[in-house]
Amino acid sequence: MSQDRSHKTLKYMTDHFLNLKTMSPTLFYTAMNDLALLANSSADDDMLSLYDPKIHTPQFFIDLLEKLGYDSTGCPLDI
Repeated sequence: MSQDRSHKTLKYMTDHFLNLKTMSPTLFYTAMNDLALLANSSADDDMLSLYDPKIHTPQFFIDLLEKLGYDSTGCPLDI
């Protein structure tokens, strides 16, 4: 049975990862690598299964990374 993941909007995900950055910076920076894989269509099926493919396109993850201050490869935009 498929789980509804439509609540994972851009705002929800941005807030989630900003909270993660505060609570666990190490986990946050690991997640940036995962988001870069998703943004570049390089994620494996296990990672993809966490998201709704209708909503969570590579462009969604590029937008998310940009809102978090990173480019599509996971590099900070401020350098």
